[in-house]
Amino acid sequence: MSKTIIIYIVLAAVIAILLAVFQYFYNNKNRNNYILVFLRFISIFGLLLLLINPKLKKQILTISKPNLVILVDNSKSIKNSKQGEEVLNWYKNLINDDLLKNKFELKTFAFSDNLETSDSINFTKSKTGIYQSLKSAVKLFDKTISPMILITDGNQTEGYNYDALKTKQNIYPVIVGDTNTYQDLKIAQLNVNKYAYLKHKFPVEVFVLYNGNQKNIKANFVVKEGSKIIYSKNINIGVANNSKQISFYLPSNKVGIHNYKAKVSFLKNEKNKINNSANFSVEIINEKANVLLVTSVLHPDIGMLKRSIESNIQRKLTIKKPTDIISINKYQMVILYQPNQSFKFVFEKIKEFNTHFLIYTGTKTNWNFLNENQPYFKKSAVKSIENYAAIFNTGFTTYLTEDLGFNNFIPVQDYFGDVTFSVPFEPLLFQQISSFVSDNPLMAVFEQDKIRGAVFLGENSWRWRMSSFVEKKSFQPFDAFINKTIQYLASTKKTAFLEVENKKLFYANDKVKIIAYHYDANYKFNTNSKLWITITNKTTKKQLKYPFALKSNFYQVSISNLKSGDYSFSVFDENKKHHKQGSFIILPYDIEQQYIGANKKQLNQLAINTKGKAYYLNEYKNLKEILIKNKKYKPIQKSEEKVTPLIDWEWLLAIIALSLSLEWFIRKYKGLL
Repeated sequence: MSKTIIIYIVLAAVIAILLAVFQYFYNNKNRNNYILVFLRFISIFGLLLLLINPKLKKQILTISKPNLVILVDNSKSIKNSKQGEEVLNWYKNLINDDLLKNKFELKTFAFSDNLETSDSINFTKSKTGIYQSLKSAVKLFDKTISPMILITDGNQTEGYNYDALKTKQNIYPVIVGDTNTYQDLKIAQLNVNKYAYLKHKFPVEVFVLYNGNQKNIKANFVVKEGSKIIYSKNINIGVANNSKQISFYLPSNKVGIHNYKAKVSFLKNEKNKINNSANFSVEIINEKANVLLVTSVLHPDIGMLKRSIESNIQRKLTIKKPTDIISINKYQMVILYQPNQSFKFVFEKIKEFNTHFLIYTGTKTNWNFLNENQPYFKKSAVKSIENYAAIFNTGFTTYLTEDLGFNNFIPVQDYFGDVTFSVPFEPLLFQQISSFVSDNPLMAVFEQDKIRGAVFLGENSWRWRMSSFVEKKSFQPFDAFINKTIQYLASTKKTAFLEVENKKLFYANDKVKIIAYHYDANYKFNTNSKLWITITNKTTKKQLKYPFALKSNFYQVSISNLKSGDYSFSVFDENKKHHKQGSFIILPYDIEQQYIGANKKQLNQLAINTKGKAYYLNEYKNLKEILIKNKKYKPIQKSEEKVTPLIDWEWLLAIIALSLSLEWFIRKYKGLL
């Protein structure tokens, strides 16, 4: 309390005494009122103290015990190790140990792919993310002394290497599972695209891994579709060369989803045979397209387009003069090469059938005609010819493509002039004149009123194919560039009131996510829809129904714990005016069964890196002794200064009220009122 406050309190006491004495002794014949003087002094002094409101400081000492964080692996691999009951007993011993409870604040968690509450330990989770779980726990207790007990087999199905985790906390892994080393031959990884095109061959990459001490093992690797073997190879593997990469191609002869099984032969007395096989599926897509090229001039660009487009055996290019066109409705798209007045009928048919198109312009293009006969773009062309180099737009997002080194290609030619679009568009290539890069597109794509279009503003792109061949030693990259544009434009997908997006293939431990878009009569996204989905197992006929949730500009449903099998689904709005059907397959896959023993090497390394120590399930007393005797884990005494204003003291108000009441009662009793 400051000196000023003390002076104020003394003055308050003096003032209170003077006022009390003055009231009861000045001009008062009855001077035997000492009790009343005292009560009046108490009342006045108390009120003055409340006005001064001094603040009283008090030191409060508290003892804070260190935390002991207990993390229990809640994945299926613990149950598969046949030690689930032992782990539960370990956990119960820890949380009920009086010595540990006296020294530590026990913080308990279960974990799978992240931290969970400890009341849910049942060893049923299908994923393990030790790194992410430890990272979350470390972040949660970062500012305190919190040693951690990690009860796990050390096998994780996702996440970074947890033994590289950096933390100031000591981690004590408790190793669960079989710590013996067994011979094991397994498919460690299988890479394949989920989609392939009809009549093509799609690549598959498999990594086979051996764990053991034999020098040389001969094994057989096969891939089956149903009961039919479609690929087979003998491999040699051993302790010196314990991994084998197998790359091969499989044919895609039939549209639809194809299920395959890759399998490597078993070793004699191999304990874990589940990881010798891996299921995978590929959806074969038919991208067959008939493309019409209309031209009234002969040019090398036409031959380039035919070779590039027909490099994909699913596509056929038909070349016709505009005067020979009767109908275009049998073609998925039309290429108009350097249009002039003779193309008028073609533009009319494009509008009639909503046909997608690609326009090539050049020195033979009639820009006045082109500006008048299509509403998408215009060019204020002059008579001079300009050379345009190409600059790739790295931000292009309409479809996936890559830069072939366009800025090194020979410039194309077209009339000089600015291009303006009347519809939203995205440039794929920009124009460069000499060293100046223009905002004008050299190639752009757009979509309006259900019609997809593209324009390439220049001739002599046939030279690009030759330049690409010189650089890449193959025509394939350039042909792929052309075919990606053709694929985008040849799409027959139409806008509907209800559209659904879903993957065709899931694994049993994945969440099934399905996205839906619902539009009104003007094809505007409807945010007030109530969408539902019914999912039916084709084998058991069991049906489930779920509502969709609105997620900004789409609807989504996410479903867990579906068993492996074939499923069909139907998405519909509440009034059942619009509906969409589809299907998907859930492949049998339990990644937790891929592990047979404990990963003691990584757990020991984690303990070393965090200055802890690894223990086994039969070493409970040793771990407990380390924790109890470690002088680092001491309770911390904290001193806290508490400041209390006098106005918060209820008893002072009570004393003032009591003194005023007693004074009034005594004066009433003596007849002084």
